[in-house]
Amino acid sequence: MSARLRYLVLTAARTRAALPPLAATLFLVIGVYAYRDNDPGSSFGVTSLMACGLAAWAVGAVLAGEPDAQSDMATTALGGRGARAGLEVMLVLAVAAGLTVVFLAYPLGLVAVGVGNEFDPAVRAGDVVAAALGHLSCAALGGAVGVLFAPPRLTRRATAIAAVIAALLALVAVSAALGPVGGPVAYAQAETDAPAGAVTGAVVVASASCLVLAGALVAGATRWAARSG
Repeated sequence: MSARLRYLVLTAARTRAALPPLAATLFLVIGVYAYRDNDPGSSFGVTSLMACGLAAWAVGAVLAGEPDAQSDMATTALGGRGARAGLEVMLVLAVAAGLTVVFLAYPLGLVAVGVGNEFDPAVRAGDVVAAALGHLSCAALGGAVGVLFAPPRLTRRATAIAAVIAALLALVAVSAALGPVGGPVAYAQAETDAPAGAVTGAVVVASASCLVLAGALVAGATRWAARSG
């Protein structure tokens, strides 16, 4: 596992593919918390949606930036497309964890250093738990979207970007019909409506729906890659 994670880090560093989404993440988190008296639920709901899109961007960029020859060698060394899927899942999880840390650590750090009235009402442990659950699951779904349209499935970058954007918009479009299992939008709504400091059933269900969708997309991506050669 450590060798695979190191390979992903080195690939991202050499291609610098992760720099634009990283810069966008920092810009967004600073912008969201530039003002005071933020409602915890609403703020975390908004940033969870941001995490979904940013994860799709970051994962897709890293995979697209991997040279074709290097990708083929890595796939062979891992033991085929099935094992390659495990590497892609690890990338998704790493990106989801990183985004979650950034979107939670920054505002909580402001509170820790004594910035007054950052949250109103004050953020509680339950808010942090619900936010961590939501950011991880929403980012995992976004990362799975990035995997689905990454090489070798779609090799033209412009086509892949258009497909990712279309998929994210589709998630928004179908969220009303799916209700409490409507993915990131359902989570954002549930977190906004949740009482202060509570991890509600709606939050858990919406987060679980994101993970189920992410698993389905990764499975579909693996089959697509196998057919693509």
